Amino acid sequence: MRMNLMTFNRLCLAFIFALGTTQLVSAGNSEEETLKRIQQAKYNVLTGNWNVRLNEDFNVLGETVKKNLPGLDYTLVDEVMKKSNVVTFVFRGPGDQKVVVKLKSYESFVNFSVRVGLAGNQSKSAQIFSYIYRKM
Repeated sequence: MRMNLMTFNRLCLAFIFALGTTQLVSAGNSEEETLKRIQQAKYNVLTGNWNVRLNEDFNVLGETVKKNLPGLDYTLVDEVMKKSNVVTFVFRGPGDQKVVVKLKSYESFVNFSVRVGLAGNQSKSAQIFSYIYRKM
């Protein structure tokens, strides 16, 4: 039963991704590569965090988030750098919706985490990631 639920979740994400990417004009990464990354993501129902590991430069990823999330009508309200390898961006969007993007750099990858609202929103988090990842 669990395998069927995971397959259903992946199909839902693929459908949401397909709807969300039709509005993208310019793209850095291909749709296939973006879909592959979305399928590798993990969503924690308890915390509402949507996480994916990326093999990207930490600083470039941070600049991409700051530069492109306003394109989805989100405004950067806070940027906190706790350590040299951890940065948290807080955005506010339509209806005062809060979006928290956290980047944590490890030696071989960067963990990209998104939480939308207080409890999280899996599909909206996937759309935000898709938009940012395709702009890289």
